[in-house]
Amino acid sequence: MKERVEGIESYIVTLRWEGADDTVQLELIRHLSPITIERFYRSLPIRSMVVSSGELIYISAPIETRSEKTRNSMRKGHVAYSISKKMLLIALSDIRLSEPINPMGKVISGMELIRGLRTGMNVELVRS
Repeated sequence: MKERVEGIESYIVTLRWEGADDTVQLELIRHLSPITIERFYRSLPIRSMVVSSGELIYISAPIETRSEKTRNSMRKGHVAYSISKKMLLIALSDIRLSEPINPMGKVISGMELIRGLRTGMNVELVRS
């Protein structure tokens, strides 16, 4: 008989970049988009470039996934994945989107640091 293993309910991921005094912590909550989150977490560490676009921060994170419990809006501090762009999104304010996204979780510390990210900056996402 197989032993049952209790599932992990969330993952903590650290976002860091050169010149930052501290790091940002993201909580990825598995039940929001379990396939996307598992594939994303397994692909860590990810080194990428930032694109800052108004009230969203985009971080390239090319993983293969599918639509899961999609939404067309985000609240400030929420984290999601854009399947069409293959990017992680972080909302700087409440926002409605023109495309569906897979919700992933939220920023749990360092939200004030994210506002300092600019297009072209290099960042790293690592397991905490």
